[in-house]
Amino acid sequence: ALFPWLRVIDNVEFGMKMAGIKASRRRETALRYLKMVHLTKFQNSYVHELSGGMKQRVALARALTLDSQVLLMDEPFAALDSQTKNILQLELQRIWWETKKTIIFVTHNVEEAVLLSDRVVVMGANPGKIKKEFKIEVARPRQMESRDVSYMTAKIMKELKEEVEKVAKAEYDNDWTIKKDTVLPGADIDLGIDI
Repeated sequence: ALFPWLRVIDNVEFGMKMAGIKASRRRETALRYLKMVHLTKFQNSYVHELSGGMKQRVALARALTLDSQVLLMDEPFAALDSQTKNILQLELQRIWWETKKTIIFVTHNVEEAVLLSDRVVVMGANPGKIKKEFKIEVARPRQMESRDVSYMTAKIMKELKEEVEKVAKAEYDNDWTIKKDTVLPGADIDLGIDI
């Protein structure tokens, strides 16, 4: 979470300040990462003046400043609109390319996992354990519209079907099934009758 009483630059410097890094080095590092996430002109803004995507980029810049070997991102784009999410997915690919950080990215969005990952680990439901791992051998930079991304997404979704049914059966009525509860009527039903 960002601190609303701090300016963007101070939010990005915060972890380095806690680590005892000198002010001049903190500022230089913070500006370098703000430039990487395209927010240098907002360095003196406050959090309430930023969009959701901008806030995520500030948080990403702050996380990168301490130069840890692993970056954990727990559903960072879940609350963003579709257009902002698409931009940040492309930006994250670029940042990964530039920093070569190991990023553990938690998401429920299979397309997003395929788009961003070298490996996708599918977790089983109750108890949460590793069910299967997929290597994503698709050239970068990746686009959501890519056939390769779609193919891998479908392959992983097929593996997840059993887990989705298990969770749905636990949460919905006992008579619920994926096959039974389709939204669209069968092809033999004429929806135009009596119009």
